[in-house]
Amino acid sequence: MSPRLCVAGMPLSVGFDRIDKELQSIIQNSEIIIAEEKKTAHRVLARSGCRGRDFFLLNEHSDLKSKLSIVDKVSSAGLSCFFSDQGTPCVADPGYDFVDMCYDRGVDVFSFPGPSSITTALSLSGFYAEKFYFAGFPPREKSSRKKFFDKLFSAEDTIVLFERPYVMKKLVDELVVSKKRIAVIYNLGMKDEKVIRGRPKEIANELKNMPKAPFVVILEGVK
Repeated sequence: MSPRLCVAGMPLSVGFDRIDKELQSIIQNSEIIIAEEKKTAHRVLARSGCRGRDFFLLNEHSDLKSKLSIVDKVSSAGLSCFFSDQGTPCVADPGYDFVDMCYDRGVDVFSFPGPSSITTALSLSGFYAEKFYFAGFPPREKSSRKKFFDKLFSAEDTIVLFERPYVMKKLVDELVVSKKRIAVIYNLGMKDEKVIRGRPKEIANELKNMPKAPFVVILEGVK
């Protein structure tokens, strides 16, 4: 049997009570499990009836040597499964180069489609989204970051961007100069999901009081 790798989408809810039975079956039958973080991996495996199973971590701390080591294992196995913490792997998450290397080694890569925080946030924003631009994470370096936001503020397309929860206060200060309406959606798919909409100056104080939780920012575009 030729090696196969399932790139699996995870529920946006961190309770993992929504893991599809088909995906549970894939996880149960996989020889190699690759996850982004230990805590999530343990929860997913427990929910899938695989408590105590060994797994490999692949995240932003993984170097080329460790990725190649996992590729070797995947290419020598039958079925393997790769999932990130929430949503779909490789979209503003580590792993695209790992998947690329798997293809080069003759691995049959297939998907188990899951939720996307990008499209979910767009649907909640109420903004024009027949076309949009995904900007990913802003650069960390000060001058590059300024250029990044200058470009976004002058763009006409609706824009989706991510940022780390602990940088929210800094992000609010950067967004205040924009005259565009924005939507900040956090804890997507969870019981305390919340959408905050308005012009940055109008909602700045509310945003600064947000909890340190996963969020997506939408900048309204021109129809």
